[in-house]
Amino acid sequence: MEFKLLKVGQIVEGTVIKVEENTIYLDIQDRTEGKIHLDNYDRPAPETFLGLVKVGQTVRAKVQKITDEPAQILLSRLPLLIEEKFEKIQAVAASGETVNAKVRQILEKGLVLSYLDNEVFLPYSLLDFELVKDKDSLKGKVLEVQIIEASIKGRSRRIVASRKAIFEKERQLAYEQRLQARQGELEQINTGDIVTGIVDKIEPHAATIRFNHVVGLLRISQVSHHRIDKIEDVLQLNQEVSVKVIKKEGNRLDLSMKALMKTPYELFYDNHKIGQTVTGTVFQKLPFGIIVELDKDVRGLLHKNEFSWNPNDNFEAYVKIGEPITLSIIQLDPKKERIALSKKALEDNPWKNVSIKRGEVVKAKVLEVSKDGLKVEVQGVTGTIEAAELSNEKIGRPDEYFAAGDNVEAIVTEVSRDTWSLKLSIRRVLERAERASFEQYLDDEPTNSKVTLGDLFEDQFAGKKNRKK
Repeated sequence: MEFKLLKVGQIVEGTVIKVEENTIYLDIQDRTEGKIHLDNYDRPAPETFLGLVKVGQTVRAKVQKITDEPAQILLSRLPLLIEEKFEKIQAVAASGETVNAKVRQILEKGLVLSYLDNEVFLPYSLLDFELVKDKDSLKGKVLEVQIIEASIKGRSRRIVASRKAIFEKERQLAYEQRLQARQGELEQINTGDIVTGIVDKIEPHAATIRFNHVVGLLRISQVSHHRIDKIEDVLQLNQEVSVKVIKKEGNRLDLSMKALMKTPYELFYDNHKIGQTVTGTVFQKLPFGIIVELDKDVRGLLHKNEFSWNPNDNFEAYVKIGEPITLSIIQLDPKKERIALSKKALEDNPWKNVSIKRGEVVKAKVLEVSKDGLKVEVQGVTGTIEAAELSNEKIGRPDEYFAAGDNVEAIVTEVSRDTWSLKLSIRRVLERAERASFEQYLDDEPTNSKVTLGDLFEDQFAGKKNRKK
């Protein structure tokens, strides 16, 4: 038999003739058999050849070492495995199928993966954005990738992986699933429904509320019945809120929080009733009355007819905006959100019991004396006696004849409940008394006698006659 001498690096194919625990022997048609040890059979090395390799099995290997003393030929499958694995990687790249590769290193521009004992480079530009953000935690993890390049240039191999098609497909699938779930959820939501969601986004004039798969818009005007300058003063991200669907148009939901709250007026009506005394502040003056703020965004009207019982009281002239004012509630209208208030309801009407009439003589108490006359009180109301009505004679200084606290007798010359007007006269009382006195004097004469000038001057006539005698 003629043998061809083998050389190191040559690839041979032999038949297994003997199997030991750590070594197998191959007939390679040479001066001696070839040997393959466990660590040169596969990676990772198997624990034993027993049960793994059988006699008669054909094995390809590469000549690693040849010695004469002792005569032996050492073989290794590892170089061929690398080639085989690279060929498999090229096949995977050509097919476009996905494989699982383990992250070995995290570099500045990408990840180094291990697949079939080959290094695979995965640039960050082809990696999911979410994974790039968390790249430092990827070492040792297994990623599903596509081999997009497996080439040889000289003695170097280049293998590049990508997750772009994978994560784009995942995103598309997730999008379609979300779209389907969103549509299903949206079909279950109708105008008027009350739903609970999470504040997902806050913008200057609105907040986005997320439910399971659907989002709705909560405008700043629908957050509260009160004016709000900034939504973030009331809402926070991830806060759970209950809202009412006030409008559904296609896929759009308009939401409201304030629709679930009582209005400021409703809260006020719950806690107040007609006849109750309340304190507010003057908010605005109008021709027909005063607007009073009773609570935040709750205002009532104090009509000018309810200022005072006194029609001459110029209440609006001396009250100022922002000043506190205590009033009585005389009307509540929940439907129109109206509140009617009254100041005079808290005051006594001194004229309600006045019974005096024009021409009646009354006792009056002097309250004040001035050059123009007297201010007096009769039956609890105030009246005046002008200077010309103080006496039937001319009086220069009323304070020389009258003082506060005096009681005088006077005739009512004018009295009006509507205008709170009361005027009296002392002069007419005096004149009436004089006239009564004079009339009494005339009543003393015989009713059937006729008085003549001679009767009035009878004594004088008699004296003249005697002097003549």
